[in-house]
Amino acid sequence: MGKGKVLQDWMGNLPWKQQSVILSSLRGPDTHRPINVKKVTRWLREITQNCADPSTDYMKKLELPQLNELKEDLEFCSVHYFCHLLHTFEIIGYTHPDIKIKNIANNYYSGLVDALHLNPENKEQMNKRLEDKV
Repeated sequence: MGKGKVLQDWMGNLPWKQQSVILSSLRGPDTHRPINVKKVTRWLREITQNCADPSTDYMKKLELPQLNELKEDLEFCSVHYFCHLLHTFEIIGYTHPDIKIKNIANNYYSGLVDALHLNPENKEQMNKRLEDKV
């Protein structure tokens, strides 16, 4: 019965690996349901997908958490999920067509990279690491 695509148009311009990273972050961690991660995943759904049912909370608009609140919640998530979310922010920060969304994602990415004591990738490094092999 649906029409069109689930993913927003800008997502279709990304390599498959980058799309896969983003999609892997949309569910949230498997271990528990931290409220600030939930707020962020709903925002990520809103900026990456077209809404099939506005009557549900799947994409409910919530105030985004401050970086320190998100970092506190992520402290108890698996590193696996933490990395999916970190790389999702990186991809969105480099590729989303809306500058406001890019800035929000870049802020989260920078803060999470710093929390793990890592060096941020530049766009070229990210593209090389996540290039499709098919």
